[in-house]
Amino acid sequence: MRCITSAGIMAVLFTACFAPFKAAAAQYVKITEPFVNIYERLDPKSNVLKMAKNGDRLELDFAGDKWYKVKIHDQTGWVERTAGKVVEGNSIVSTVVSFLLVLLIGGGTIYVVTMYIKKQKTA
Repeated sequence: MRCITSAGIMAVLFTACFAPFKAAAAQYVKITEPFVNIYERLDPKSNVLKMAKNGDRLELDFAGDKWYKVKIHDQTGWVERTAGKVVEGNSIVSTVVSFLLVLLIGGGTIYVVTMYIKKQKTA
């Protein structure tokens, strides 16, 4: 099976790493107010889990008429709908990490394949 090329390997790796991003883009609530409380329950009198600031992106779990249910680490909380807007897309961190992973795996694969071919030619 010497017909495997580095371009073919890169195409397979690229497809495997970036296919999940094309399936369904995650939705986030982008906070548009200066400071916003994220409540433990759907009640402004409940405990405040965290305070978000303008520009923060919180992963959307559910969009109601007046509230957003958002994920914060391993918890869920509630944010008033007037405090932000729903945006789509992957977080920049996951995109960069995936890209670097593809480069690392692809580069290593090309190196190993090149060394294997050189070894076969000298044998």
